[in-house]
Amino acid sequence: MIEEKNLKLVYLGCGHDRLSGFIHVEINLGKNKSGPPDIVADISEYIPLGDNVVDLVYSKATLEHLTYNQLINCLLESYRILKRNGCVRMVVPSFDMAIQDYLNKKYLLEQKNTIFPNEKVSNDDYVETFIGRMLYFDHRYLHNFNTLKKALEKTGFSEIRECIPGDSNVEQANVELYKTEFGRKGEIIIEARKLDHEPLVKMTMKKYPENVLAYFLARFLNIKISSFVERKARFPQRYWFRTLINFKRNKFKE
Repeated sequence: MIEEKNLKLVYLGCGHDRLSGFIHVEINLGKNKSGPPDIVADISEYIPLGDNVVDLVYSKATLEHLTYNQLINCLLESYRILKRNGCVRMVVPSFDMAIQDYLNKKYLLEQKNTIFPNEKVSNDDYVETFIGRMLYFDHRYLHNFNTLKKALEKTGFSEIRECIPGDSNVEQANVELYKTEFGRKGEIIIEARKLDHEPLVKMTMKKYPENVLAYFLARFLNIKISSFVERKARFPQRYWFRTLINFKRNKFKE
C-alpha cells in the first residue's frame, strides 16, 4: 500500500509505460505489460490522493484523449494534489506542428494506417497523413501552446512554459523524463507551476441519463444505449414499422 507521505512524482494515464520513482495512475487495467498500475482511477473525475502531497504531476500522450471539460477537471485535480511550487507537466500532439507539416507537404510513411478500430484508412500522401493525425482514434481535442496555456490559467497554474525533453523544474525527475521524452516527434511539452493563484473554474460533474434503466447501465456498468449506426434513427420510433414495410414492398416491386 502506498503511503501518501512518500508521494513525490505522479504519472497520469501511464498506459504500459513505467518511470522509476513515479506513482503510476491508469484507468485501463489491460495496459499492464510492465506490471499493474499503482492506482486505478479516472483522472477526469478524481485522483485518489490527498491535497498538497505531490511534487510533479506528469502525463504523456494522454490529455488529447480528454474532452475539454475533462481536461479542465484533470487539471483541477492536479492542482489539488500538488504542493505549492509543485509542477504539472504534459506531453501532447502539437496542432501547430501538424499544420506546418501539412503546409510543407510532409508525408509520414511510418504513420499508423488504422485510425478507427477495424477500419483501415489510406495513408498514401501528405494530405492523408494530415487527416490521420487529426482524426487519430480516441483523440478528443487538439492542442497547442495557447490552448493549454488558457486551460492552465483557468485552473490556477502560473509560470507556464514550453519545454525541451528532461528540463523540468522538479529536477529529481529529469533523468526519467528525458528517457521517456527524447526522440518523440510532433509533440509539445508544457510545464506550469502551482503558486498562490486560485482556480477560476469548477469541476464539471458528469451528467447521467434520466431514464432509470439507462441511468443504471451508465452509472454502474459503464454501458451507454445508443444507435448502432449514428446516421440512422433508432428503434423504437414513430412509424418505424410502416417505414420498414414500405421499404420491403418497394424492394419486392423492383
